[in-house]
Amino acid sequence: MLPTQLPTMTTSGPGPYRDLRDGLRADVGRAIAMAAGGALAFAPIEYALTLWAYAGPTAFASKLRLVALVGTLSLVLFLGLALGLAALMVVVRLVRARLDPTAGHRAGMFAPAPLARGVRPGVPVLWATVATALVAVVAIQRAGVWALIRFKEPQLTAGLLAVISVLLMAAAFPLHRALATTTRIGAEAVANTLPASRLQLVNPLGRWRAAGIALAGVIAAALIAAWYLMPPSRSVMPVRLVISAVVIGLGMGLGAHRHAARTPTLSTRSRRQQAGLIAAGAALLATMTLLWWGADLETKYVAITASPTLGKLIGVVRVANDLDRDGYGSLLGEADCAPFTRAVHPGAVDIPSDGIDQNCDGRDFSLADIVAPPGPHLPVPEPFKRDWNILLLTIDTVRYDRTSFGGYRDGPKRRDTTPRLAELVKQSASFTFAHAPSAGTMASIPAILTSKYFHSGIAIDEKRPAGTPPGIMPENTLLPEIMKRAGYRTGVIGSHVWWNGWGLEQGVDDFDNSIAKTDDPRRVAADKVTDHVLAWVSRNQANKWFMWAHYIDPHGYYIAHPNVADYGSSDSDLYDAELKWTDQQVGRLLDELRRLPSFDRTIVIITSDHGESMGEHNVPLGTHGSALYREQLHVPLIFFIPDNKPRQLRGAVTNLDIVPTVAELVGADVSDLSFEGRSLVGALFYGKEDRERIVFAETNAGGKQRAAISESWRLIYHLSSNVYELFDQRADPNELTNLAPQNPPAMALMKRALEAWMDRVLYARDPVFNQAYRQMADVILRDPPTPPVATTGQTLAGGKLEILGIGPAAGKPLAPGAKTDIHVYFRVIDPVTTTYRFQLTVWPTAVATPLTAATPGPIVRSASRATADGAYPTERWRKGDHIRERFSLVLPADWKPEGLTVGLVATDATGTKQPATAAAPANDPKTLVLGVLPLGSSAPAGP
Repeated sequence: MLPTQLPTMTTSGPGPYRDLRDGLRADVGRAIAMAAGGALAFAPIEYALTLWAYAGPTAFASKLRLVALVGTLSLVLFLGLALGLAALMVVVRLVRARLDPTAGHRAGMFAPAPLARGVRPGVPVLWATVATALVAVVAIQRAGVWALIRFKEPQLTAGLLAVISVLLMAAAFPLHRALATTTRIGAEAVANTLPASRLQLVNPLGRWRAAGIALAGVIAAALIAAWYLMPPSRSVMPVRLVISAVVIGLGMGLGAHRHAARTPTLSTRSRRQQAGLIAAGAALLATMTLLWWGADLETKYVAITASPTLGKLIGVVRVANDLDRDGYGSLLGEADCAPFTRAVHPGAVDIPSDGIDQNCDGRDFSLADIVAPPGPHLPVPEPFKRDWNILLLTIDTVRYDRTSFGGYRDGPKRRDTTPRLAELVKQSASFTFAHAPSAGTMASIPAILTSKYFHSGIAIDEKRPAGTPPGIMPENTLLPEIMKRAGYRTGVIGSHVWWNGWGLEQGVDDFDNSIAKTDDPRRVAADKVTDHVLAWVSRNQANKWFMWAHYIDPHGYYIAHPNVADYGSSDSDLYDAELKWTDQQVGRLLDELRRLPSFDRTIVIITSDHGESMGEHNVPLGTHGSALYREQLHVPLIFFIPDNKPRQLRGAVTNLDIVPTVAELVGADVSDLSFEGRSLVGALFYGKEDRERIVFAETNAGGKQRAAISESWRLIYHLSSNVYELFDQRADPNELTNLAPQNPPAMALMKRALEAWMDRVLYARDPVFNQAYRQMADVILRDPPTPPVATTGQTLAGGKLEILGIGPAAGKPLAPGAKTDIHVYFRVIDPVTTTYRFQLTVWPTAVATPLTAATPGPIVRSASRATADGAYPTERWRKGDHIRERFSLVLPADWKPEGLTVGLVATDATGTKQPATAAAPANDPKTLVLGVLPLGSSAPAGP
């Protein structure tokens, strides 16, 4: 029951307090009462909602431990609210007392106010505040969109938004005053029309109870409208957080009311004793929970996965006990094994064989842990060594279990969503347990094209406009570039705005994203994609060709296709209809390809970048990206190879296997590259299944997660919270029962595989270092180097690190328009304690130009990074080491100078650029000039 009398912001008159101290004491008491009311209202409701939302059974003991965990987190909430409210009330009273000494005696913030003409004065103020805030948020959001569209310079945009925000804040004060006055007049008018005092309680403009109900209704209506009008945004809608905030707010109001109506019945001494007992009990509960009960895996897993609010409160606890500020704590079962050492935590890179367990997995990573693929390699059979055409189709957001061939046609709904793909499966080698490398397009598409994990192996440019994915940098080698090595004509057809400027054009002769020049989530594109593919293929019949096309349609916003399938109007029904529509258009493409003379030498590969949630595991229906469960990762993988025996292949595979498989099928030389996937030639032609294989997946959306997946088990690891989920894929295909708390034998096997993979991939981040990371021989030189161009006088860390010189990579030309590798050589005079990040800068110059000349306009910069992308940072360099840093960049094709001036920018852990100790450009004293490399058709060999 809501109170009939709730607080307002201020009161006037002589006031109820004897002096300022009495008023401050009352403010603190009111803050404590409000915080207690909010926490007490939050705890039982959040506990019930968490158990209701949790997917899967929960042991009785875990439910009891969850009571303790919710209680402890509610205590954290209470402390935060009490401190914040008390500080606010005290500061406001002190400021008012400073301006008007009598104000120190008056009722303060959130104190009850008497009725004025049938209206509680604070209620109109509340509505005015809500309306003003809403107007300000909408105005700032629209202004931000306007500025981002019209201005490309980030600093200009940020400055403009700051000015707009200041102007809006200035306008908000008179707007708020006008709205409050208008609302008060309306509230009084409503009160005058209600004759009975009891009926006046239903006045939403003038009474707290009615206002609370009305405001909750407005919030609920807004959430419902947003949910149905913006399906693609559901994964980021804070529905549960809003519910928690409403509950806490109502509880705080009740607390304020109770504080105002209190009648002390105990003596001061008794009250202090009672408060002491409560505090002691709370401290005991918190201690037991933080150290033991809350560290129980199942209990913590229930809280994190079923309650966003509890998850955020756990994050608050993490920040509070993260003493070294490395992002990891030690309470609630978290595994920062060195709480005072920032470089040691579960997410750190474990330097091989250095005797230190940097990532807290209980062992020091060794390169001997890298296991070669089992069994002898099986080559492409002679009859299938042809000049193949390759057609790669990626269909966005396809769950394997919603396809006809994945069991949906024979399931309860008996829907034949992909009949044309099912026909193709009967003619192809297809994999029944293929997994995407991540659960979202941004991470999966680049991974599929490089056979590298997005977060652990792809060079990206994060300086991109908001709302766009990080750019794929030229240092990566994409599948079209591999096809160019084999003499192919290459084409790409996109259907999403992200393809514009993403970096997917590398190695592509004909890049076509005209279907998606602008962003339109309601775009119907599958028919257009098919038309564009057919047009391109028909134009290239005389060539060996490679075509990659992407069908976006199954991705939300779901569009009805009543002329294709009318399954219903729910999101789940519309998703099925999108699959049927896209399947129809892919079928049309296959039909037309069969009519072309090149079809008998055309391999068709079909897969998806990720799956989709249909509401499982508390992930909103119609969303993806934030979890690594089966429904978001299990996707089709089909290889149609003319004349090859059709077969369905079991065992875990990943669509990272596409790149090495295609490279082997077409005979492309990839000996200089390394892949995270493996060739599937043995499976495609010989039916060789690897039933024991473990593949991996990753996501950073909603918190870092990594997964190891086999045909039998799925292990998901939440890095920040140190929580594991283990599911039996055969007995529990829907992944409802987390077996990790029971620690079955499979837990150790999957955990070892996951840890070994995490150790290894962190050393494959930069494509240039793919092979060198395994031995570190490319970084730490055995013998002192003799750089082709010596550098004189440039040092770092007060002379502890000496730069010896620079040189090109052996045998690679320093030519405009080409990828260029430049080496920088260091000598370690004494160890340093700072991790420096290095960025190489080059600019065109004449050989005789002084090294101190000002830099010209055109400058090319490498990415800024630590040595080996953090695998061997400067703080780990040893005295006497000779270090070779390799930088890759692309020189503009229009550069025609005699040489390249090479500079280095070094920044420390705080981001501070280090000054040059020798030559520096006249206009940039913090760029260390290292020398000039001559340009030519062939470069001098570096060491």
